[in-house]
Amino acid sequence: MDMLTSSRTQRSDLLSSITCFLQRLLEVAIFRSWRILSFFGAWAAAICLIDKKVHSLALQPTLLTVGGTVLGFVISFRTTTSYDRYNEGRRLWSQIVFATRTFARTVWFHVPENATGVLTLPRDPAPAGDPAPAGDPAPAGDPAPAGGPTLTEDEAKARTLIEKKTVINLLEGYAAATKHYLRGEDGVAYEDVHPFVQYLPSYSIPPSIPSNDPAEVDGASSCPTAGEKQKQDKCTIDPGRAEPGHTARPSSFTLTNTSTLRHASCSASGCCSGNPTLPRPPTDLLPSELPPDRSLKAYFLGLWDKAHQKSQARGAACRHASDKAKNVPLEISFYLSSYIAALEARNDKIVPRLEHPTTTLLHTSLSQLVEALSGLERILTTPVIYSRHLTVLTVIYCLLLPFQTLESLGWFTIPATVLASFMFFGFLVAGAELENPFGYDKNDLDMQSFVHGVIRKELHAITSKPTPNPRDWAFSELNNNLFPSCTARDEVVPTEWVQKGPDAILKALQDHVCCD
Repeated sequence: MDMLTSSRTQRSDLLSSITCFLQRLLEVAIFRSWRILSFFGAWAAAICLIDKKVHSLALQPTLLTVGGTVLGFVISFRTTTSYDRYNEGRRLWSQIVFATRTFARTVWFHVPENATGVLTLPRDPAPAGDPAPAGDPAPAGDPAPAGGPTLTEDEAKARTLIEKKTVINLLEGYAAATKHYLRGEDGVAYEDVHPFVQYLPSYSIPPSIPSNDPAEVDGASSCPTAGEKQKQDKCTIDPGRAEPGHTARPSSFTLTNTSTLRHASCSASGCCSGNPTLPRPPTDLLPSELPPDRSLKAYFLGLWDKAHQKSQARGAACRHASDKAKNVPLEISFYLSSYIAALEARNDKIVPRLEHPTTTLLHTSLSQLVEALSGLERILTTPVIYSRHLTVLTVIYCLLLPFQTLESLGWFTIPATVLASFMFFGFLVAGAELENPFGYDKNDLDMQSFVHGVIRKELHAITSKPTPNPRDWAFSELNNNLFPSCTARDEVVPTEWVQKGPDAILKALQDHVCCD
């Protein structure tokens, strides 16, 4: 049995090694440029056949030396420019991670336990016959009127915890929405975005980067107007495609657009009567990752699908144009900013007060998030200049290359041409891939790891425990070695140091320096 298990383990390890090797092999540029390499190999073979069988086509290799040197410098500049964009994208994602950590830590640790700004009642329950006052508490920032709505201390703390956790969830949603936004994946119908934004009202913000959805371009021009769509869609929502939304808008918002990041779902009776209905759980959410299928079968099927996409895209655009929130991360930043504004408005009634450095740090972290988003948009919307001109020059050089190597290489011109084409076009393909480092290519940034492997896990870890109190960990009995470098010193718990007094602690600190 042990030998059988060992054999299976060895086969599994071998299969894993082969899979890893193949994945690394697919990262080589030759698999991205094999079509053009095949073309130049066939071109060189045709030139050699004509030269040997029909007529001499050999040329002087002067152009080979001069043109190759210049072309090499230009391609090197192109690749360096693309790598700078890749490096800048990685730096901006590090900024998002840093700002998310700072914002979450500040909210969870520095916002007081009761930050509702509403009058609180004692913990004792109300006597029989005197029910608690009904209704929600006064809006944030507004003074509670005499005899008006109040909260118990536990209710106020619970509401504060809900606010904190919701805001920290929005940070995770911000990172996930940024990932999809950079990939041109429109809307919020994703497993890692929808739970955080389904209750948020939407702003009509246009996207700052192009969409990958062909319906956005081909179908938008023929969609019905807003008035026509309202007449067409009234009481005709498909229950199979309805998505949950938010049925009530907070009183502190004065938006004119009544749509939500997830459009409201309603039954026929609820839609016509104007009565809000409860949102249904989503059934058509997309996974957090949508990598393209790179198999040969998918490649040939894709050629057929492209011929039918445009005919279907126009109708799809009309059906879903109003359902897609465009710049979702920017919209989420508005709600993060509204939370900071609410804290500032409530500050006079928060005990203890929220210190000015805390709100300043929140503003700074939010500005860093929006700055990183703007920088990522800049990378996507700034083309590399003269890239087509460089491609044309490379094609011309590789086309003329066999004529200049026929005399010296003969039939070896064919592999030499393929090798030279691989070097030049390999760098061009690598530069084109690095130009947009936010996709699903093998060498692109692993944004899924940033969002789920770093941000999500850290945010869950922060909120897994209440704010630690130094009285609990600084005076723990396990903290019995305040001077770790002095191995000969006896272990003393903090309570004993307190009993010895400050003079004994200062003397021990002086001895600790001598011990070093």
